[in-house]
Amino acid sequence: MKTLGALPVLTAVAIALIAGGARAKSAPDDIVAIHAQIEANNHAVGRAIGRRDFAALEKLWAPSMVVNSPGNTILTRAQVFQSVQDDKLVYSSVKSISDAFSVFKDVAIETGHENIVMSNGPMAGKPLIRRYTDIWQKTNEGWVQIARQATCVGIDGGAVYSHPDPALKP
Repeated sequence: MKTLGALPVLTAVAIALIAGGARAKSAPDDIVAIHAQIEANNHAVGRAIGRRDFAALEKLWAPSMVVNSPGNTILTRAQVFQSVQDDKLVYSSVKSISDAFSVFKDVAIETGHENIVMSNGPMAGKPLIRRYTDIWQKTNEGWVQIARQATCVGIDGGAVYSHPDPALKP
């Protein structure tokens, strides 16, 4: 696994889309409808993770999806599937709050924060806050997630997943 290399890539993609003037000329109603579809997909992802429904996740996540995880590692879709199988993504509660949403042609970017409680691991039962950026792309089949970045706020994300970052001093 690589560490923290995708954040600059995700940031560069977002900046290039904005700076390149690729902003969709969609009417506000179109953006509202797209945001509603992305929110429905986000809920479907949460349900699929909770049920270990990999067939559903394969439809919602692009095969090349990359995640800059809150555990301070870069993960492929297959590695996230493995994390689900290994019970590393078990939550007793998750509440996502969207702070910003933009559409640039066939790409949608949502940023926000999540209030979560893990069901297992060293942080089980303790409330955590994560900041996130989700990137979705429109395909012939609908909107699929192509990238995600999530960061734990105020805590070493690696410690949440039982592998503290040795570069961070307590």
